[in-house]
Amino acid sequence: MADVIINPEIGANGSIGKTKTTVPNTVPNATTTAQQTKVAAPTDTVEQYTEIKKVTIALVKNYSLFRRANDKVLPRRVDYIGSSVTSSRVLASNKQEVETYFPNLIGLSPNDSNFVREVKKYLNNIRVAVDEIGLELNASFHYYDKRSYLEIQKQEEEIETNYSKVNRNDITAIKEALNEKITLLNALESQKCTLGYPIDVEQYLIYRHCLLYKDVAKDIALINSDSSIRFYIKDNKREEEKLKSFRNQILLAKKNYVEAMADTNLFDAIYVQYCVLNNLPVIASLAEDRVQREIKLDRFSQDEPAKFNKIFNNKEIKTIANIEKLIAYGLLIRSQFNQQISTTEGVVLGANMTETLAWFKNPENTQTVQVLLNQLKNI
Repeated sequence: MADVIINPEIGANGSIGKTKTTVPNTVPNATTTAQQTKVAAPTDTVEQYTEIKKVTIALVKNYSLFRRANDKVLPRRVDYIGSSVTSSRVLASNKQEVETYFPNLIGLSPNDSNFVREVKKYLNNIRVAVDEIGLELNASFHYYDKRSYLEIQKQEEEIETNYSKVNRNDITAIKEALNEKITLLNALESQKCTLGYPIDVEQYLIYRHCLLYKDVAKDIALINSDSSIRFYIKDNKREEEKLKSFRNQILLAKKNYVEAMADTNLFDAIYVQYCVLNNLPVIASLAEDRVQREIKLDRFSQDEPAKFNKIFNNKEIKTIANIEKLIAYGLLIRSQFNQQISTTEGVVLGANMTETLAWFKNPENTQTVQVLLNQLKNI
C-alpha cells in the first residue's frame, strides 16, 4: 500500500491533533524523521491521535558570587547534559524499542553485526547544551489508535496520582517515590514503540535520557537537596494543566470561604481542622479575635485551595471538629504513638478519626455522644 500523508487537525490550543485514515503497514526509506519510524502499523481504518508534548530542561540557577557581581559582562552560562551508564543500559535494554528507533539514527539495520556497538556508541556520546533560556524538547508522539493513547494516559495518571501522595516534607520519601515513578514511567514509555512513533525521534530519546539522568531533577523539591543536580525538567503541558487546575481551585476556594463566613459553626469547624493540619493549639487558636482567624483562614484558602475545598466539602466537618475539640480539652484522648482515640476511661472509640467518626454516628452511641457534647458546651 502506498504511504499516506497524515495532516493532524490541531485544536484551538494547538496541543492535540487527530485524524482518521488508513495506516500503511510498511516503512519506506529510513531517516531520522518520525514519519518513517513507524512499524507494524494497523491496516484498519482507525482514529489516530497525536499527543503534543513539550518538555523544558532548565538550568539550576546556582550562581557563584563572582558571576552574580559580573553577570552583565560575562558570557551566558551554558552547561551540558552528558551520557550516563545507567541511562545507556536502560535505554538499550528493550530490544524491540532499540530496533525500532535506532536504525534511523545510526544508519544501520538491526541485522548488521555492528548495530549493537553503534547503538552503545551513540548513547555513550550524548552531549546536549543547555543555556540560561533552557532547552525545549519535542516529546510528542503519534498513536496509530487513539484508544492506545487513552490507555497510556490512564496509566500515566495513576503513576502521577500515586506519586502526589508522598509526604512533601520528607526528602527521603520523595526520592524513593520518585525512583519508583521514573521506573514505572520508563517502562510505560518503552511500550509505546509498538503503538506509534515519536514526532522527533532524537529529541524524544533525549527526553527519555533526561528522565534517567541523575543530574536532572524530576521534582523541583530536590533541587536544593543534592549539590550534583544541575538541571530540572518541566512538562510544559502538565505544568499548564496544574496551573489551570490551581486557579480553578482558588476561585472555588474564594466562593467556599464566603459561604463559610456566613455560617459561624461551619467557619469554626473549618478553622479547627486548619489548626490540626498546621499543628496549632486548638483551644488557644479558637480564643483568637475573629478577624485574626478570618485572615489566617483566608490566607490558607488561597495558599492551599485544594485542602481548603476538601475540608469545606466534608459533610462531617462539624462532627470532626467537635471530636478534635473534645481531644483538645482532654475529654477524649488521642494516643501519642498512633491515631487511636479513646475515652478518659480507656474505652477505645476508633483506631483513627474515620472509625471514631463512625462511632459518633452510630445510633447506639447517641446518648454517650450527647453527654460528651454537653460537657463541651459547659466548658
